[in-house]
Amino acid sequence: GIKLGITTDSLDITGQILTEKNVDCSFEKICDEALKIQGEYLLPIQMLSAKKIDGKKLYEYAREGVPVEQPSKLMNFWSVTPVGALKNIQFDISCSKGSFIRSWVQHLGEKLICGAAMSSLVRTRSHQYSLIDAIDLDKLETLTENERLSRLVPLDQAIGGIKSIRARGQDATLMRNGQISHKLRRELISKFNPDKDEIIQILPEEKRKLLALVGLEKGLGFKIKRVFNC
Repeated sequence: GIKLGITTDSLDITGQILTEKNVDCSFEKICDEALKIQGEYLLPIQMLSAKKIDGKKLYEYAREGVPVEQPSKLMNFWSVTPVGALKNIQFDISCSKGSFIRSWVQHLGEKLICGAAMSSLVRTRSHQYSLIDAIDLDKLETLTENERLSRLVPLDQAIGGIKSIRARGQDATLMRNGQISHKLRRELISKFNPDKDEIIQILPEEKRKLLALVGLEKGLGFKIKRVFNC
């Protein structure tokens, strides 16, 4: 949701209001400008975000009153679709990982000249998971044990968009003990793309299970991020 006519320090309506202006825009004009904000944009990151600068989160600098230059990053937006009306402006938006919808709203407010702040946000999809497939905890508690188990996503499918390597025998044993075998390390080198990959999942021979997550740390090589002994 979007509230026109204001800007805030947090880029949403919970923050301190910085400017207020009259709104003289038709719904058609708002939609027209919104539909133009698709593709890749270099936009500023909100100062009250968890984005880290020199190992410290931006909101920590803000709370301590320490001045820091506002960073920007490339963000990608697509499939912008209006779903509300003038008194309840809402859009469905798809965006790349790490994009800030608040920044998109701020940019729309600048295009409309009156300013804008985000009034509400609902994440309806993340990777292969959709909100319509989710179940709330109260309903989950009413299900039988078998019904609950059927709703759980197997560990080896939980992060299906992440590359995987299968570990067997001694390679799997070493991984469970926090070590990467020479064979697995060679496979990681051949499969890991430092420009695109953050982690690789290591799968055991057993189906529906996940053995470990491995990432690449600059100057240190491959490091085990997490081992799942279950």
